Amino acid sequence: MKENSLEISKYINIARQNHKEGNIYQANEIYKKLIEKKIYTYDLLLSYGLFNKDINNLKIAKNLFLLSIRKYPSKINSYIFLAEILRTENNFSDALKTLNAAKKIEKSNSEVDYNLAILHKTFKSFREAIISINAAIKEKPENQIYKILKADILIESFQNEEAKEILFNLKLPKDSFLYFQKEILISKIFINQKKYTLAEDVLLKLRNLFNKERILYLNLSDLYFKNKELEKGIVILKEGINNFPEFIPLRFNLAIMYRNLGLVELSIKTHTEILEDDQFNSNSYYELSTMYNFSNHNEQLKTLLNIEVANLPHKEKIYFSYSKANIYHMHKDYEKSAYFLKIANEEKLKIQPSDIKRKLDIGEYYRNLKIVKTLNKNKTTDINRYVFIVGMPRCGSTLLESILSLNTEVNDLGEVFFLEESLQETDDLLKVKDLYAKKVILINSEKKVFTDKNLFNFFYCPVIYNYFPNARIIHCIRNPLDNILSIYRTNFLNQSFSSSLKDITDLYLYHSKLMDEYKSRFGSMIFSYDHDMVVRNPRETIKELINWLGWDWSDKYLSPQKSNRSVFTASSAQVRKKINSNFSGYWKKYENLLKPVSELFPTYD
Repeated sequence: MKENSLEISKYINIARQNHKEGNIYQANEIYKKLIEKKIYTYDLLLSYGLFNKDINNLKIAKNLFLLSIRKYPSKINSYIFLAEILRTENNFSDALKTLNAAKKIEKSNSEVDYNLAILHKTFKSFREAIISINAAIKEKPENQIYKILKADILIESFQNEEAKEILFNLKLPKDSFLYFQKEILISKIFINQKKYTLAEDVLLKLRNLFNKERILYLNLSDLYFKNKELEKGIVILKEGINNFPEFIPLRFNLAIMYRNLGLVELSIKTHTEILEDDQFNSNSYYELSTMYNFSNHNEQLKTLLNIEVANLPHKEKIYFSYSKANIYHMHKDYEKSAYFLKIANEEKLKIQPSDIKRKLDIGEYYRNLKIVKTLNKNKTTDINRYVFIVGMPRCGSTLLESILSLNTEVNDLGEVFFLEESLQETDDLLKVKDLYAKKVILINSEKKVFTDKNLFNFFYCPVIYNYFPNARIIHCIRNPLDNILSIYRTNFLNQSFSSSLKDITDLYLYHSKLMDEYKSRFGSMIFSYDHDMVVRNPRETIKELINWLGWDWSDKYLSPQKSNRSVFTASSAQVRKKINSNFSGYWKKYENLLKPVSELFPTYD
């Protein structure tokens, strides 16, 4: 094989043709022989990198793109493709650095801006995402893919009407994949607006046009999950699995739905079947580790415990570390559990820095909100009664909501964002309650009592007090060190403060001080529900709560495990058990881990 660039280009084209025709082995052999010559042309490094990226040899692809950047630092495409790989590995920080480096080389490049927009969207930095995608659209206004991404960013940031306008103005052939993406986004808008029937119509029509798109079944199952129609979701997932039996995400969603319905054994069975086909599936290992000790699956347990996490990609490292921590916790090896918990949380912070500052800023904004006293005259009777359950995550609120849901007049909304969304939709606080009520009615127009378990609604207590005259607030509290440990042990996807013991503690102390102030200001509207007292003396403490709510007492409130409601939180398996005090004082098993923060709570030694 001659070593001049024309010959190399000729062989690259032959390799590309083999790749296109599906002759992967032949293509790879040609590329390997070219690479062995060590004549690293830009075209060779890029082409071989893309080949390996396409066949999922990401480590080789990454090294080729890195070599290309070192040898040809002014060529932009290598940066873009490297950033894409880093993004798939959830290494968002390095992906962002790579794209910013490309931006310095070539200020106006639509693909760099497009990829930056995707990354900023991942970080939920929506303002920066819009700036980047607008730059891409300005450079190439005819590119419909950019407009679809812009609509997606707007949907994520609750700007549904603007997104709808973009999507409805796109004229796309109905047999194109871009049309498919557009309609998927339109269904998301309807889901955001709680117009679940319209969203379902869009997705079912798409299924008729694109019956080979397995992602449709995922989207339909997600819709049914959000609408709490889990039985319907299970039917559509089984249909999807029948059509695409090798597509593991459908089976994974099925396992999640089983768990949330309380069918824990079926959930375990489905996850273990996934592991039979994909023995290193970190998602199923993690889910299993939260509810099962692998007592009948020794091979899978051995595989999990023998996995070396050090060189794994970020996401795999996080999920396998959490899984190991959970298993060692079950086997009462708390030192090893703590070791892997630290790894998992430190890795999470690398790719998603703590959001505590944003949370504290929200709390202070509403704490200092100037509410004109005369507005209290606008309080009117509301036929709906709202019970806001507030506090820190993992405070026992899922058990509390299960207790309250035993009242047949109650509709448990779960962890909805209705209040936060309503506050974002208007600057007129007098309109917030009506906006909130409209969202609730879309869920259920028959029930009159609604429990809202978005725990961070404690930020908005002044708004609830002044503008929700028929509402009650239940502040759910728990031994702070148990609470802090439980948050740290849970793999929260959207609460990045939860990966820092210091930040969890700071937020706990802030929330406690804030709620003490609000209890002083708003009096009997707020009930202090002590989870530890409930599990030790359920009859007396639950009866006090039911009396405070003005409900008739019944012994049924002592058996929340009998509730047939679907549960969508990290406690979905635990809440199916009888009330017990097994987890009270558990923080002492992790004294060394908690040493930096435990001194702030001397009364709990």
